[in-house]
Amino acid sequence: MTTWRMSFRVGNQGYEMWPACFRLGVAAITYYPLAEIDLSQYPKDEPKELWKQLEPTQKASLRRVAYEMKAGDIIYVKQGPRIVGRGVVKGHYQFDSKFRLTDPSGAPWAHQVPVQWLLDFPEARILLGSEPLTVRKLSPDKLKRLESAIAIATESNKQKEAFEGETYKTEAIFRSRNRALIQAKKASSDYRCEICGFSFEETYGAIGREYVLAHHLKPIAAGPSKTTLDDIALVCANCHAMIHTNIPPISIEGLRKLVGGH
Repeated sequence: MTTWRMSFRVGNQGYEMWPACFRLGVAAITYYPLAEIDLSQYPKDEPKELWKQLEPTQKASLRRVAYEMKAGDIIYVKQGPRIVGRGVVKGHYQFDSKFRLTDPSGAPWAHQVPVQWLLDFPEARILLGSEPLTVRKLSPDKLKRLESAIAIATESNKQKEAFEGETYKTEAIFRSRNRALIQAKKASSDYRCEICGFSFEETYGAIGREYVLAHHLKPIAAGPSKTTLDDIALVCANCHAMIHTNIPPISIEGLRKLVGGH
């Protein structure tokens, strides 16, 4: 078993592809001019004329996804100075000929391995070096440091799992505390409003991609209660505003009936 650290950004500071990879259950990578080439149809490092156009660091990262990752390997997801996800590789390289995953420029991220991502991974803040590789093997020393940081984050999260109403009195703080849970809910959705079906991406294009608001079905004032994915609804800004025009807030089903009646 090999442990990998992998980034999912377009460029160094670009668009973050991790939520889409989480939703599809894959780890993905792409580099022009091999973006639309199924590497499983060629011997390793061919077509040579296309591989030659990649930078050395790009070649190394793409090789690891296409030829080295195996079932049972572990992938940790890197976002800047944070590790935000963990998954187990479930199979060998696969090329997504349907191009289900594309970045805002339209480039397909079709070089993939199937991954079972952990739903409730505790985000850990740790620097594991400034190396430019998108995909890198973790040395035993760095893996030990990472596991220690994850253990600390896990313990911190446990302490923060006090029931709503016992410690946090405002929804803004409540949202901050449950950021990982909200991200997981969004990542497993189609980013449409659960009430009216509105899609920010369809209306606003790339700037609305993977955008939707999280609404907590259990008001904090109602008393202590542990939050799960089922306790969060994803809604558009208009529906969210209408929900809170009433005290107590209008239910999802109630507002859905109002929308359907017009």
